[in-house]
Amino acid sequence: MKKSELSLINLENSFNTLQECFNDYCNQKDEKLQSYIKDSCIKRFEYTYETSKKIMNKFLKKEYDKTEKDLSINNIFREMYGLNLIENFEHWIEYRELINLTSHEYNDKNTYKIIEVIPRFIKDVEFLINNLNGVLTDD
Repeated sequence: MKKSELSLINLENSFNTLQECFNDYCNQKDEKLQSYIKDSCIKRFEYTYETSKKIMNKFLKKEYDKTEKDLSINNIFREMYGLNLIENFEHWIEYRELINLTSHEYNDKNTYKIIEVIPRFIKDVEFLINNLNGVLTDD
């Protein structure tokens, strides 16, 4: 496989929409509008996480011949951490747990936990994108 076959465009797009939305959330003074924007931030967090996970999975399959059996969610994060493509294994486990919380019960307590972690998540996804771009463009 040529390394250029793995496209990060979907991940970059979802990341950019999350960043924009979170900036709007932080800058919104109207509480009602901020609440709507918060919901959008959480949805964008969820699909940016899912897109990140899928890209990691594809990368490990294509570049390291990993199989579905090799790639439980924890193993995906473990492998990516071992390759220095994500900065913190525990963060990614926490993101998965937060998404599981909202899928079971969507309430203010759970949404607040996600909003609080989004700035760190943005940094972690940016780290992932930058490192994958570096690996995928190396000759």
